[in-house]
Amino acid sequence: MNTQVQGAMTQNFFDISRSIAERFIQTVVAVDDKITFGEVRNKSAEGSFELIVPPLDESGIGEVQQDQVIQLANLKTNDENELNYQELSECFAEKSILCTALKTFSGADSEEKTIVATFNLSKKADITILDWQMENNSDNYGKIAKGSVSKLIEYDVSCNGRLRLVLIYTSADIALVMNELLEELNQYHPERENETSIIFPSEDLKLCKILVINKTENIQQLVDTSIQEFAEMTCGLLSNATLAAITEIRDKTHHYLYKFNKKLDTAYLSHILSLITSEDMRESSHDVAFDYAVDLISEEIKSNLQISKIIKESLSRECLKKWPHHINPDNQAIHSFNVSERPTFSCNNERMEKFLTVIDENELIDVLDELPKYPGGINKFKGQFIQFQLSSPSEAAHLELSAIECLRRDILNLNEVIPVLKQGTIIKKDETYFVCIQPICDSVRLTCATSFLFLKTADIGGIQFSHVVRKDRNQYEKVKFKPVSKEVCLMKFIPDNKMIRAKREHGKFVFESTNSEKFEWCGEFKQAITQEIVNAVSGSISRVGFDSFEWLRLRKPKL
Repeated sequence: MNTQVQGAMTQNFFDISRSIAERFIQTVVAVDDKITFGEVRNKSAEGSFELIVPPLDESGIGEVQQDQVIQLANLKTNDENELNYQELSECFAEKSILCTALKTFSGADSEEKTIVATFNLSKKADITILDWQMENNSDNYGKIAKGSVSKLIEYDVSCNGRLRLVLIYTSADIALVMNELLEELNQYHPERENETSIIFPSEDLKLCKILVINKTENIQQLVDTSIQEFAEMTCGLLSNATLAAITEIRDKTHHYLYKFNKKLDTAYLSHILSLITSEDMRESSHDVAFDYAVDLISEEIKSNLQISKIIKESLSRECLKKWPHHINPDNQAIHSFNVSERPTFSCNNERMEKFLTVIDENELIDVLDELPKYPGGINKFKGQFIQFQLSSPSEAAHLELSAIECLRRDILNLNEVIPVLKQGTIIKKDETYFVCIQPICDSVRLTCATSFLFLKTADIGGIQFSHVVRKDRNQYEKVKFKPVSKEVCLMKFIPDNKMIRAKREHGKFVFESTNSEKFEWCGEFKQAITQEIVNAVSGSISRVGFDSFEWLRLRKPKL
């Protein structure tokens, strides 16, 4: 039975995170050369056994004598290297987790076939469990496990990273296994987290972990350890909420399919046909219909997520209250924040818990007035720019979250799609960024060189900025778009198949204008962010300015 996020009052933050992780985990893959599918062994039957040896008798009939009873201590009924799939799947089934087992192939190319099959199963799995000694030749022990892990990590890097937990479940010497894994994965710069686990400093592999477990642990311990490690990798406020959201979507998948059933095909095709009948929409009718379908489905999912109990509980006041102690078990004064440009202010767990659970102004005043008092009181705190951090000042997390909020697409998630120039596209030349504010309808069905409208940055990397864009894999640029007419500019481009399409140059996507200027594609703003910029520019340009009698102007009521 799944552990639900209930009784949060009595759980610490990690317990809540583990409950969410356990409910999220859906698939586990186990690979071993000695997988058995028999009955679950009765552990109580292990221990001392009696072997009764009959006396030699030509008739075949004899009486058993007491001195012919031989005691066999700690006799086990199975090979210690075997993995009992029935027991493993039963332990995971108790937590509503599906466990798939793969037994190594036999034959001349058995090792390569096993590696490929393991990769195909594991690339979509939440947890992978691998034996170490799966080869027929002892000189090759570890070849299948190392090959499988290498292919998985190579795949994750090509996909710009994902959460990956691999457990090596083995009776071999753990130190030897660790050394061989570190050598095999050397190109990814692996690091020992401790004597039994490997992590990676690379941005692509920051949520990848390999754990080596000795087979002296029983199956239940293996299951508990796998869930525990997964929870430790995902234990956080937004990561918990993300797991809870994905779980909610999974649980309601069949409801969504029921709602958007195939009977609606005729209605959707009517929408497409109606778009085709419009001369203005005909050429882009399929793209418009696609956007309509995506918006329809995403809004349905969003509406359900907004009322999800498990997501709300993952970010509840009680969860927030438990976070400071989880992140700071020694209760040091590492919780700190900067308010505007004032000096850093630090506090311990108890005071931070009060800050995070304030619900009215009197409570906030009480927390600020505790010793040591916050300088300036509530007037220097309320409504100000606040940057929270642990120990030392750092804005890295703030820049990353800002980029996530601003960007719909960037250099990391473009995949193989060729960018086109349209409203919201961000391009760069030298140190100046431009955002396209051309109306969508004027970005398609182009037959000749066309001028595009842009708003260029007024400042880069300043103290004040309006948006954050990704500069590199783990670097961000603070940009300021000021919606005034002097920052608006026109650039002309030649269409390719009725749209302005980028070309790949030296690993980057580039747009070339009619005067041979090249602009690097940097991403696209989300629709709401783009619309805010467009509205601000339109409002600024449409302002009416004129001279008037100051005595009269200053007496007009403000609207």
